[in-house]
Amino acid sequence: MADSQKADLWKAIKHPRMRPWLTVAAEVPATFASHHYWGNSVPAAIGLTVAAGVLTAATWWAGEGTRPGRRIHATLSTGLGTSYLVVGTAVGPFDPALASTLIIGGSVAAGSWNIRQALRVNVDPQKTGGNAETGILVKAIGEAKVALRGKPKVEPNKVTVPLQLAAGQVTSDDLGNRIKHIAGELGVSPNSIRVIPDPDDAARATLVVVPKDELKTVTPWPGPSSPGGSITEPIVIGIYEDGQEAVLWLPAGPGRNATHFLAAGMNGSAKSTGLSVVAAEVLTRHDVVMWAVDPSKGMQTFAAFLPYLDWVEMTEAGGNEMIDALSQVITARANELGRHGFKNWTPEAFEKLGMPYMVVWIEEAAKFFRNGTEMEGLVMEARSAGISVEISLQRPSATSMPTDVREQLGGVLCFGVKGSTTADMALPDDVRDAGARPEAWENRKPGYAYLVAPGVDEDRYATPLRTYLIEDDQITGALAILPRTPIDPVTAAAAGDAYANRTRYDSDTALTSSDTDRQEPVRMTKDDSAAAEKALLEKQVDREIDAMVGDDPDDDGYVPDVDADQEIAPVSEVWSFGQAKAAAPEQTPEAGMESLMAMLADFRAEEREFIGPKDFGPYGKGSRIGRSRSWVSMALGDLADGAIHLSETDQAGVYRLLYPELAEV
Repeated sequence: MADSQKADLWKAIKHPRMRPWLTVAAEVPATFASHHYWGNSVPAAIGLTVAAGVLTAATWWAGEGTRPGRRIHATLSTGLGTSYLVVGTAVGPFDPALASTLIIGGSVAAGSWNIRQALRVNVDPQKTGGNAETGILVKAIGEAKVALRGKPKVEPNKVTVPLQLAAGQVTSDDLGNRIKHIAGELGVSPNSIRVIPDPDDAARATLVVVPKDELKTVTPWPGPSSPGGSITEPIVIGIYEDGQEAVLWLPAGPGRNATHFLAAGMNGSAKSTGLSVVAAEVLTRHDVVMWAVDPSKGMQTFAAFLPYLDWVEMTEAGGNEMIDALSQVITARANELGRHGFKNWTPEAFEKLGMPYMVVWIEEAAKFFRNGTEMEGLVMEARSAGISVEISLQRPSATSMPTDVREQLGGVLCFGVKGSTTADMALPDDVRDAGARPEAWENRKPGYAYLVAPGVDEDRYATPLRTYLIEDDQITGALAILPRTPIDPVTAAAAGDAYANRTRYDSDTALTSSDTDRQEPVRMTKDDSAAAEKALLEKQVDREIDAMVGDDPDDDGYVPDVDADQEIAPVSEVWSFGQAKAAAPEQTPEAGMESLMAMLADFRAEEREFIGPKDFGPYGKGSRIGRSRSWVSMALGDLADGAIHLSETDQAGVYRLLYPELAEV
């Protein structure tokens, strides 16, 4: 029984509400001791007075960040307690007036702290707007049950909050859909908030808040991250908002596959600059070569890279030759790798076979897709042959890029885009749900981007980054001191005459090939374009015939001898069918654009508000426009980008018709 009473007494003494009373009681022995030793000492009295002031000020300083009431209460209690000690040292603790002050004032002070503790414990979360720990989330989401799963991690300009969601009532998608409301409660930009779901538990999520945009300041390219290294090492392209380096990989490696990349972004979003950083990094590695094509801004994009690109084309016809040659290159490289036991390209393949990795950079790819260039086989088969393709365009819609090609692009570098519809096309749904909002930037923040790719931490997918700002002088300075990597014989032979006759550049002269005129035209005439397409088609047909018939170099009879110049025997019977009306010739792009603009004028006369490609049919030769449906769709998209005649809507393939007025002279 006695032991039980002692235990209860000890438990009561240790209770938090006893601490204020024990502090008041401790004033008596402390004052008695100080009076005994220092009661007649003037220096001691001065020292105690200064110490009391310092301790009171320290209490006020330590209370910064707490509620004002708690800070004032703590500072006042400290000041009164230390003042009693100073006075008691001089007059003694048993002075009647001082003893009465301690009993009455100490009881009030200790009781006030007991009352404060009781009110804090008994607060009703439902009456204060929800869970006290997550009140902001409760306001923003409604009556959702969201609780902290652990202590928030507070870093400079970043807060990471682990959340426990009520099972069956709230999901991470619900949080993602309420990001704008949460941002409004916190007073920050929606782009500064991300929701990261837990891959192992749907009832868990992590809320990340980065209140200050640290990417406003442009970061110059610091130079190659691994000069002379291997292409298998990470490629550093910029800085994330938390200061970490943004890296990507192109070849296969531990835990990741080789990948192709889509670079999407509206005009002025600096996607070409971002890919220039990638190209500069690639060309500083010792086991890789790069081919590149840009039929629109060739010299502007490639000027600094020209001496270091193994093959570069700046016309649509030249680009088609390169893309056509790649189909043969893929087969030849894959066969060579397979013969030596390589399932994929590796650095060992370069050391053993002299076969470098290949990167193919295709700018303004929408032009090729619009005019029927097929790249499905290229992106489906190239990775195992040690080839990565980077496709850059403004809007990865179904009218600008075949869906089969889009599905094969495992990496995405998404810059600012025009509207949420385009953002949905460029980024995966889960990244959008986590808070990725490239449409908030448009082209007002050049270089801002999201990176989604194999090897990149999935938690980083919805984290904004900004690519380095790279200048031509930096590119030439970095590449000039490194040796160029030669192409291997297998790849060169498979690329054929188009590769052998390509235009070559060096650092001293702009052009070094006798075939200099092929890069000069900015716009090809209709006859030139038709001739180039005819020549390309003939080469493709010849290759297919050779592949089906085969060769007979030994004259062993395996392949029948056929005289190509032999006349075809006359037919024995002639069938006659009704003659179809000859189709009118296809219009040139310029004439087609004139017809399209005339139809826009007709629609304005009808006071139309919305139009789409369907309003310009039927398509094909003989129609008013005289161009294909894909050409019409691309032309409407270009006009919408200009925002003079058309503007985009949230519905794909539907545009708002604008009514521009001529300025008065």
